[in-house]
Amino acid sequence: MPQFEMPPRAEDPARPDGTAHHEAVDAPPGEPSHPAEPADPADPADPADPRRSSLRFGWRQLVVAGLVGALAGGAVPAALHRIDDAAAGEQVERLRAVAAEYLAAIASGRAGVATELAPVRDSGRVAPDAVLQSADPITDAAVQLVQVDGDAGSADVRYRVGGTEVFRTLEAREVEGEWRLETTLAEVADVTFTDPIARVQVAGVPLDDAEPLLLYPGAYRVDAFSGPFFLSGGDEFVVDGDPSTPTAPYVTAGVVPRIRDYATELALDAVADCQMRAGCPVGHGSRLLPVGEPYPIDVDAEAGAIDLSVPIMARDGEDTEWFEVRLRAIVDADGAPVEWRCGEPGEEGGALRACGL
Repeated sequence: MPQFEMPPRAEDPARPDGTAHHEAVDAPPGEPSHPAEPADPADPADPADPRRSSLRFGWRQLVVAGLVGALAGGAVPAALHRIDDAAAGEQVERLRAVAAEYLAAIASGRAGVATELAPVRDSGRVAPDAVLQSADPITDAAVQLVQVDGDAGSADVRYRVGGTEVFRTLEAREVEGEWRLETTLAEVADVTFTDPIARVQVAGVPLDDAEPLLLYPGAYRVDAFSGPFFLSGGDEFVVDGDPSTPTAPYVTAGVVPRIRDYATELALDAVADCQMRAGCPVGHGSRLLPVGEPYPIDVDAEAGAIDLSVPIMARDGEDTEWFEVRLRAIVDADGAPVEWRCGEPGEEGGALRACGL
């Protein structure tokens, strides 16, 4: 195998005084004495070597920097998540405030404010504030669950009206940084009773006008009206703000007490006169009694004629019979009766004759 010869060892440089650079190190007895080998200034194994210190602290610094970077990198998504949560929470609270303001406006009779917060898109007009203020207001109003998804949102609300608890969901949309409700609680009062004897109005505002009238939730009362012949109103109805439960006010109509009493006397007199004639359906000896109030059955506004029906009972011992007597009142331009006509008992479409007391 090849042989290698070590190159000659370099001589230590002489000191200025001519002595060797290194001091000899005393060897143990029996062993040759050798000069001490100096530490290589470039040896990284030397603890005092600055390069070793540089290497030792360098990798630790890299590890620490890596850990800091990893922690910082994980903190960025968390910080962004917190920012998103804060923004979403702010949106929820803003929508909650709008829904609460809407309920407060309805409860305090501010129909105009409520309509600004949730515009009404149905045909018709919203009743003025005075109509809503005349109603018994909603109570226990509260905004329960609010949800937001981008620029769309919803608010679940509850309130009590007319002794009933109502739950509704108000849809909303964010437009230019502001929430606008898209669900209205206003309802059309469906007044199908169009008989001219009744005036259907609340706080002086007609409900049966040509244009439908929308009402906010509340317990309303139809205005009581009394004219020269008829009276109507005084009935209560509830608007709950839920379109699945239509609002159809019922209106009671009748005749004023003076006309009621006069018409009853006319009917009794007409039956008594019939008893005096042959072929009368009511027996001659029967006792006549009114059994109900006169009620309108037909109104001809153009002719100025109002037809009433008066229920009469004829009693003969244990036997009783019921009859309806038809009367017609001819009224003037003010609605006051100026002429009466009476029919035969039990005849619905028979001829009418002039009658009076």
